[in-house]
Amino acid sequence: MRGHFLPVLAVSALALGCGDSERRDPGTPSTPASPLGPVGERGGVRVFSGKAVLLPDGSPCTHEAGAEGDRWCGFLAVSSTGRDDLYVVNVSAVVAGATITCSDGDPNCLLLAQEVIANGNVSRWIYFSGDTLVYYDATLTPRVWRPGMDAGRLLAELPESGEIISCAPAARGTAIACLELPDDPEEVGVFAAALYVGTADGENEPLLAPIDNVILGTNSTFSGVKRFYSSFPTDGYIAWSSPEDTESPDILKLARVDDLDSTVTVTSDIQAWGVSPDATQWHWVTPYGMLQTAPFPDAAETTDLLSDVHDYGVSDAGSLVATTTAADLLSIPDPMGAPEEQLLLDQGVQELLALSAAGYVTYAKHVFNKKTYDLFVSNLDGRAACTVEETVKVPYSSLSFSNGGEALLWARGTPNGYSAFLTDLTSCSSAPVGENVDVLGWLDDRTIVFADEYDGATGTSTMRFRRITSGGGLERPGLIAEHVSTNATTGSTLLYTVKAGDETDGVYVRTFEP
Repeated sequence: MRGHFLPVLAVSALALGCGDSERRDPGTPSTPASPLGPVGERGGVRVFSGKAVLLPDGSPCTHEAGAEGDRWCGFLAVSSTGRDDLYVVNVSAVVAGATITCSDGDPNCLLLAQEVIANGNVSRWIYFSGDTLVYYDATLTPRVWRPGMDAGRLLAELPESGEIISCAPAARGTAIACLELPDDPEEVGVFAAALYVGTADGENEPLLAPIDNVILGTNSTFSGVKRFYSSFPTDGYIAWSSPEDTESPDILKLARVDDLDSTVTVTSDIQAWGVSPDATQWHWVTPYGMLQTAPFPDAAETTDLLSDVHDYGVSDAGSLVATTTAADLLSIPDPMGAPEEQLLLDQGVQELLALSAAGYVTYAKHVFNKKTYDLFVSNLDGRAACTVEETVKVPYSSLSFSNGGEALLWARGTPNGYSAFLTDLTSCSSAPVGENVDVLGWLDDRTIVFADEYDGATGTSTMRFRRITSGGGLERPGLIAEHVSTNATTGSTLLYTVKAGDETDGVYVRTFEP
């Protein structure tokens, strides 16, 4: 099942500016005065003045589940050279009323690196996973930062011949992995690398050390099936799969990130694998389509769950949902305790799309060019399926469950763009959100944020919000700002950048907290 990303507005490189803490009024009032002051009203407050974009390669904000510290977000002060300055700003401090200057000595806005390259720098992504930020400095050396650090820390030294790429932090905890790719491969046509592992809070720099040699793919498979995959199944562990050579099956391994000699082989000859959210069970699919499960971490006893599996996903509660080669959609509510209890949810299913926290699954029965779908929803407990949209015009990137998982935002393609809708999954009823929408997402379970009036010449839109009433209806749209180029949310707070080409350009924070 694919990962989920909300759409983001296009970005272009512009000239660098300086910081300030001015308030901006981008439009007419749309809400009463906020008890939080300017940060909770209209367009919020500006924390950086000048031409900027939010981090374009992934999540720009800290988001570790259960973390109690301040929320930070990253942005790039943009230059016309393509090399930008990387800042991180304490959004929690902004919401609390702190004045942000992004100048030397400001503890709530730090300049981490100058002249970095992002947004299209292949395999050198700058983004947050959990509360950990990875980035590459002007020399393309990988570094890491977490809240509480005064500056970034060195992950790995650049090799004399080769490069460090694909650095990825864990979503929970401080673990990190990177790949060292040689300039001259030992075998022509084979993409091999060294896997480096460590933690952001390690004692000595560089923080990472090699743990294994892996095969990423070959000339014949690299554009399709990749031979290497890694993840952090639970705090303190890394798991990865790769073959010993191009003719061998994939081998799944596990190690503690603080003990590189702890590597063990879990199993081999598998095509896809994962770990349940509570880190109690492995699950994987064999080359013959058998979905299996085993206890985590030792995989002492393997249990066959379902044959002829095409794709599968795991809910937050640990239930499994799978599509088969016969296009059946089935759920296994308790794969470890009662693997034989399976529910047929629907038939004729071609694509498994996403799972919600409330146990809903979205899927498609028709697919157009792997980009747009029709849209159906079912619950893993076997309740009747809901037909949301039968035309094959729903872009996957528009799907977004509410935090509670009982409401769904989605969009339908039209000749003039996209029309956005809100569907209450408990009643299978839908309501229109907006027309010609190019950004769509949640601020909280009661507040929807979207952008419309896209200007292709400037790559900007008008940002608005709508609140859901206690009766399930939608209030009239409220204006946040015009000329918005990039945006992100952290909790009930919105960050966005304005690119009007005048003195209003900058990074803004607008909270919707009570």
